[in-house]
Amino acid sequence: MHSLRPASARALLLAATLLAGCGGGDKPSAEDSAAAADSAAAAAAPAPEAAAPAATPAPDAAVAPVTVADIDRWQKGMVAELKAVQDAGAQLKAAKTGNDTLTAMMGSNETATRAAGASAAGVDESRYGTIASELGSLVGVLSPLEADFDVSKMPAPMVESMKQERERQLAQVAPKFAPELVEALRPRALELRKQQMALMGERLKAAGAVR
Repeated sequence: MHSLRPASARALLLAATLLAGCGGGDKPSAEDSAAAADSAAAAAAPAPEAAAPAATPAPDAAVAPVTVADIDRWQKGMVAELKAVQDAGAQLKAAKTGNDTLTAMMGSNETATRAAGASAAGVDESRYGTIASELGSLVGVLSPLEADFDVSKMPAPMVESMKQERERQLAQVAPKFAPELVEALRPRALELRKQQMALMGERLKAAGAVR
């Protein structure tokens, strides 16, 4: 014969006590019996288990803040992308059919070369896209005008106005990034901007836009 669990034993004892307390030798009323049964059932019922805490979603690496370490990743990625674009340009020159030409031109765009850049950077394509976009915008306002224009052929007032505009843009963009990232990028901005512009130029050449 199975032994009663402690909770069941307490429930039965509670029911018996309630029934006994209904008075003298009178039989318990239907209401008394029902109340006793309900009390016993409530006592015997197991305590509800605490709900498991909701799982914390994993952070999205693609939107995580760009760090100082990402500067080297971006530079390595641009080297790999430049090689991919140059290969596409070589295919364009060797193209013999319209389909060959279209394939080579498509192979030089950002979407096509992103995998090569991400692989060299050691991150996935989504994260690499974020790094390239964020650092590219910051380098664009940190680098001197000479990286983008031949200022020697421009009037001095125009050059001064352009410098002031770039400073204004920097004041708007820089607060979006960690101060240590901005400072680490300053001495490398010109080099990285030239690399970025070279990649843009090769894309245009590979796509047949310029010669």
